[in-house]
Amino acid sequence: MNNLQVIEYRGKRVLTSQQLAEVYGTDSKTISYNFNYNRSRYIEGKHFICLTGDELKRYKTNLEIHESSRINKLYLWTEKGAFMHAKSLNTDTAWEVYDRLVDSYFQKKNDDGTPVTYRDAIAQLLESLDREEELKRQLDVSKDWYSIKRVAALNGVNWKTFKWRKLKAAGERLGYEVKKVFDANYGEVNTYHKNVWAAVYPDYEL
Repeated sequence: MNNLQVIEYRGKRVLTSQQLAEVYGTDSKTISYNFNYNRSRYIEGKHFICLTGDELKRYKTNLEIHESSRINKLYLWTEKGAFMHAKSLNTDTAWEVYDRLVDSYFQKKNDDGTPVTYRDAIAQLLESLDREEELKRQLDVSKDWYSIKRVAALNGVNWKTFKWRKLKAAGERLGYEVKKVFDANYGEVNTYHKNVWAAVYPDYEL
């Protein structure tokens, strides 16, 4: 990974699908499949950049990107996009490599390890907080997002007390999407924002 070619897009470091596949120990087809399968969860500009047309030509000319010369679009993955792919693969290798990418690739630093500018320092802090909140949400310990199973346990009631359809409808009305977290028993479970819970079930503790 020390020999990983540095690719930047508008000042931010990114990775191609091929690079991501190589460091995660998989192949480009798997990266593409996981992306297409979970496409609705990816946000362009946040998780990935899709290059086409003249912009793609410039990148293929200026960088040694080892992708097919016949491609008409090129996906570049941000740090958050790399996290999404690590989550899809869910292997020890992918998670270990993701941590190393965060520390040694995505974060641009001076020789002494400090961020390049004050703006970079703020961005680095915000990224760190985002990662921490995302991890908490994935472990279902977030202070903002709660699963039915978790709220039932907190209040000592049967999980059937809570109706997911009511929570989903309230979320749509209030502008909060349903987010999924890993669950050892069910694979994935839905979580709902605390404001949604407060609107539908105000008498229960979070």
